[in-house]
Amino acid sequence: MTERRSVRIATLVAMVTTLASACSGFGTEPASPVAVAETAAARPGCVVPEVIGHRGTAADENTLKGLRDAVSAGAAGVEFDVWWTSDGVPVLSHDPTVDRTTTGHGAISSMTAAEVRLLRTKKGVPVPTLEEALRYVAEQRMTAMVELKPTPTPAQVQSLLAAIRDTRTAEHVVVHSFNRAAVDAVRQAAPELRTALTHDRTEISGVEAARYGTSLNVSRFLATPEAVEDWHASGLHVYVWTANRAPDWEKAKSAGVDAVLTDRVTAYMEWARAVCTPEATTRP
Repeated sequence: MTERRSVRIATLVAMVTTLASACSGFGTEPASPVAVAETAAARPGCVVPEVIGHRGTAADENTLKGLRDAVSAGAAGVEFDVWWTSDGVPVLSHDPTVDRTTTGHGAISSMTAAEVRLLRTKKGVPVPTLEEALRYVAEQRMTAMVELKPTPTPAQVQSLLAAIRDTRTAEHVVVHSFNRAAVDAVRQAAPELRTALTHDRTEISGVEAARYGTSLNVSRFLATPEAVEDWHASGLHVYVWTANRAPDWEKAKSAGVDAVLTDRVTAYMEWARAVCTPEATTRP
């Protein structure tokens, strides 16, 4: 059984388990999740990409609450963004400033970790450090896509590696970035880590993408069946972002991608369950 096939069956097991839990208490005994998942996986129409919570959730992006909510909704992994404080601590944030997501103001690079820790999002949730997020990842044993927003200095790379090492999450982490220099810096310092280029706008070959790691995180608009076949032929695990609607999910499924990043994990799981029912696979 290939690794991608194993991941997809595991994802279906999780989906069926969730559905079985929802049906408990109605007086019927659900079928074995493993048996149902294996039957569904044998049908090509039922092979769906695994789902990654983009920034955790849109409602509580880049917070521990957002990560937990994505997992509770059924995500197989989470994606989040990293910037560094003035004293060299990696923290979760999509933006270089805290203005949009918190009640504070200013650039993260001009704040100490202690100052960032005092901030709260507009919903009253703390801004976590990378180490705190990775400790949750270790607890859940799930995929964590760690996006580097700036090109890290050598010292910042070492702080990233220290957080991964201290939380023992190397096997779960994929470090990725739009910034090719950032990916190169991590690959040079820790070639054993899984890395990925995040890419949009133009077509990219599997050979070029494989220069940056074992995965490719690509705009959903570029993920055609032909392109995915080329990326897979180069040994790449293919993620697409940010797919938030059923037509996007169907396109990703048809193209054969391995995982989708979405802001709508709950809706994706509902769609995937509908796609993977026996009725859906036999309906004209």
